[in-house]
Amino acid sequence: MIVETEIAETATLFSDPVRAAMLVSLIDGKAQSAGQLAFAANVSPQAASFHLAKLTLAALLKVERQGRNKLYRLAGAEVAGVIESLGAIATPTAVPSPPRVFRSERHQELRFARSCYDHLAGILGVHLHDSILQKGFLLKSSEREYALTDQGQQWLEASGLNTAQTRSPFVRPCMDWSERRPHLAGRLAAQLLEKCFTDGWIARIRETRAVRVTDRGARGFEREYGINLRFATLAASRD
Repeated sequence: MIVETEIAETATLFSDPVRAAMLVSLIDGKAQSAGQLAFAANVSPQAASFHLAKLTLAALLKVERQGRNKLYRLAGAEVAGVIESLGAIATPTAVPSPPRVFRSERHQELRFARSCYDHLAGILGVHLHDSILQKGFLLKSSEREYALTDQGQQWLEASGLNTAQTRSPFVRPCMDWSERRPHLAGRLAAQLLEKCFTDGWIARIRETRAVRVTDRGARGFEREYGINLRFATLAASRD
């Protein structure tokens, strides 16, 4: 019963719209001040302090000092994972739209392309997922897992990726919390993300999980997967 009570108490911290807005605002990994988080949640500084105290006491946030200022960030990847999971299973509104937080420039970067654990997520991630399925490299074997086709096996070998399926699942869909569409997860997705870094297609943006696509990457994604980044960005901006 103790575990159930702790789960329930922690869940209530995510259920308040003000605290949810603050947590989502911090999901890119960067630290923010109480004033910035008050603005993100559209509340007064006093109200922000009340909610930040509750989140900090529950160890969902950690506090850093920068001179006289306090900066807040998520306590760890586990907290970010809970936020992403809740976003993925949340009931869509009648007119689906990205979270309000994605209206800022730095969060638009996060929405466009980011690492989700060890795989690629965001607009770029879901387009890569769709392209690989459309090319016939993968097929759905169940609701939770994809199977590699003969054509997909040849693609992996030509790409220099490891085809040994030692981790289960080898590849599966993972619901993208900002796009409400699946991107790829599993061992194959981890290899693809690492290859994108190694080949210089993407680069990390400092102190955030967002990644930027290089000029080489823009050409590579269009050549290999038919992904036109400009078109994908414009289409997403209309959502």
